[in-house]
Amino acid sequence: MQRFLYRWLLLVGLGHVALGIALAFSAHLSLTQPYFDYLYASVSSSPASAEHQTLLRTMVGLFGPTVASWGLLFCGLIYLYRQHGSPVIKPLIFAALLVWCVLDSSISLYFGLHLHAYLNASAALSIAIPLFFLRPCNRSAQRVFQLSYNAERRLRVLLTGGSGFIGSPLASALSQAGHEVLILTRNPANLGNIQGRVTCLTSLEQIADDERIDCIINLAGEPLAGQRWSAARKQRFLDSRLQVTDQLLQLVRRLEQRPEAMLSGSAVGYYGHWQDEPLDENSAPRDCFSHQLCAQWEARARQMESLGVRVCLLRIGIVLGQGGGPLAELRRPFELGIASQLGTGGQWMPWIHLQDVLDICAMLMTSPQISGAVNLSAPAPVTNAEFCQAMQRQLPRARLKVRVPAWLVRLLLGEMADEVLLSGQRVLPSKLLEHGYRFHYPALDDALGQLMPSR
Repeated sequence: MQRFLYRWLLLVGLGHVALGIALAFSAHLSLTQPYFDYLYASVSSSPASAEHQTLLRTMVGLFGPTVASWGLLFCGLIYLYRQHGSPVIKPLIFAALLVWCVLDSSISLYFGLHLHAYLNASAALSIAIPLFFLRPCNRSAQRVFQLSYNAERRLRVLLTGGSGFIGSPLASALSQAGHEVLILTRNPANLGNIQGRVTCLTSLEQIADDERIDCIINLAGEPLAGQRWSAARKQRFLDSRLQVTDQLLQLVRRLEQRPEAMLSGSAVGYYGHWQDEPLDENSAPRDCFSHQLCAQWEARARQMESLGVRVCLLRIGIVLGQGGGPLAELRRPFELGIASQLGTGGQWMPWIHLQDVLDICAMLMTSPQISGAVNLSAPAPVTNAEFCQAMQRQLPRARLKVRVPAWLVRLLLGEMADEVLLSGQRVLPSKLLEHGYRFHYPALDDALGQLMPSR
């Protein structure tokens, strides 16, 4: 999708270059006569003299190089933003679009050139909408996280979902800590950012029956965000999780030495839609699609327990980290100067820093006293309104406060709006705190300050 947006914007810029050249060189061609007749008829009721026709064509021809130059400049700015991600480029382009569209359309309407005004609005939208969703490439070297919970014993770890937002840094951190990491992936090219020595597997059949696997970390699953949910997409969400888990079950059944532990991905969506009630690992869920998805995934993973494997169900909250993930989407409007709140802003956001996620996984790998559901969320969840206020403290230029109506979010995103954005859970990491885990980032301001240092 990002590649399409990038190419579309470059095409728009090159289109202006072509248009400018056409205006400069075709001003005196008979092919353009209807256009000039339209322009003259809009500003004068008398027929155009030959002198006036020549003057008008000359003025339009002189405007051609300006349009072509703007197209080249626009392409250059889009390229710089895509490659380097400067936060100044987007606001400048949006400001330029606004000034041009308002002034040009006002002049066009004043002289009765209604077609120009319609074209201006269409052109502005064709640029503004894809530009809003465009993201820079993440070409920088991935940060290597140092694990605080690192046992002296070196484990052999099988990881699924190793190319994902959590899996990739987790693989790097475990490898750098001395563990042997085997990553199951369909596309080895996606593992290019992982640092350290890892072994890539394209099939579990590559693991022999007599091989040793100490721990399995299962994070595979199609991402929930990105598009509207359809029945087919929801089935893919479920299939992508259950199929990999079933394959892992088959692997464990044939291994001569079975793993000690399995950390299986899940989400705080397991608890369903709640208002203000605090939720720990023993709280009852409410039925909805998110709960059904997580419950089926967890039930399939718990079948490992009958094989003598300790299972930890990772009910993960909103993971905040650099280089992608939810924070990249959440901060975009703030970088454009807009502090956007979704709906009433009262929905809870059980967030957690990526560093804590990695350390919790490292801790659970070697903590035989911990099993079952484990909430991976910071001890101080916030509401959407509080999250927006914290973002504003980090990005104070976001002075324009906008409350996006719930009905509009539902109109744009359908069922995903209620399942992901307009509902939440006040989740507390009770089990982790009971077993002595100390969060690196227990407060949101500290987490955002580390992830978005002041510029």
